[in-house]
Amino acid sequence: MKKNITKLLLGTITEKEIIELRDWLKDEKNQTILESYVRDNHDLNLATLENNLDDAYNKVTHEIDINTKPVKKLFPLWTKFAAAAAIALLIGLGFYFQQNTSTNHGQCCKAPLVPEDEPITLELDNGTIQTIDITGKKEVRDSDGNIIGAQEQNQISYSHAVQKEDLVFNTLKIPHGKKFQLVLSDSTIVHLNAGSSLRYPVAFLTEGPREVFLTGEAYFDVAKNVSNPFVVNVNELDVKVLGTQFNVSAYDEDKNIDVVLVEGAVSLDNKKELEDAVVTLTPGQKGSFDYASKGILVNKVNTSQYTSWMQGHLVFRNLTFNQILAKLERHYNIELENSNIALGKEIFNASFNDVKIDEVLSYFNDTHEIDYTIQENKVIIK
Repeated sequence: MKKNITKLLLGTITEKEIIELRDWLKDEKNQTILESYVRDNHDLNLATLENNLDDAYNKVTHEIDINTKPVKKLFPLWTKFAAAAAIALLIGLGFYFQQNTSTNHGQCCKAPLVPEDEPITLELDNGTIQTIDITGKKEVRDSDGNIIGAQEQNQISYSHAVQKEDLVFNTLKIPHGKKFQLVLSDSTIVHLNAGSSLRYPVAFLTEGPREVFLTGEAYFDVAKNVSNPFVVNVNELDVKVLGTQFNVSAYDEDKNIDVVLVEGAVSLDNKKELEDAVVTLTPGQKGSFDYASKGILVNKVNTSQYTSWMQGHLVFRNLTFNQILAKLERHYNIELENSNIALGKEIFNASFNDVKIDEVLSYFNDTHEIDYTIQENKVIIK
């Protein structure tokens, strides 16, 4: 029954399934299940299309009642209605239902995927590269052998760092498929996402800004220091704060640098523009710097959707299938190849709560009939 709702939204439902779904929705409890999940878990939901969830729900039930024959794309009115926001609206709902069933349909004939296990590395100021064993712990030493910090499992803390006259930098690199946490010498906490790197001073100076350099994505919980602003240098953008919590996403393949503010205040400074071009964010806002136009667009967002990666969750909103594949490659450290050009341009909304890549692929296969094979640990989508 739960899969029938997804089939309805995708336009692949049969006559028998329509009848079953219609009967299921006669129970008000089942209507509540549908409505509450959509409302609580999706910014882009039925309610946003018409500003009225009940009206949107009635549109769905109306289509159930007036259609009795199985067709491939059954509901032109519903399809138009859903496409006003995104193709395959509420596709994440199908996965929610799938997670709560005991079946593993579509996985029996696929070879298991085994993501590569690449190490996290720490580069010292003299270029020496050390590997990080996240199952153990050890002292972190500089190029002269002095203790500057301690590593315990998936965190390095620079609490032992001694300030010097000049800045000494380390670079932490996180491969695809892993995350890591860093505590800087000023007690600022940094969560680094897969495929990211951070270049930072072993110890900040007493005067001047506390500046770090980011590639990829990280969540910062910055220790407050009015005298020494904290600056995240991201390509053409500087994110400046005094003490706050925010997320920065700036992967090389992205067209934008996204900064989402959770708490406090930050300013976004395009280094190539004039001083009056600086944009200040307030909590709950996202600032997106466009590489092409050099402009910064500010929107109100649900911040949890941009920070849930720290808990291992994946949230996709208004992303093309190809954009989703890029994020899946980083998250799972696997190779995905898509030869379906039309599919690559389609827009999806989906949510996955700490699941294996096989389950994600099975979900797309079940709900959108995506055909794929696994060859030598590589996923090929036809």
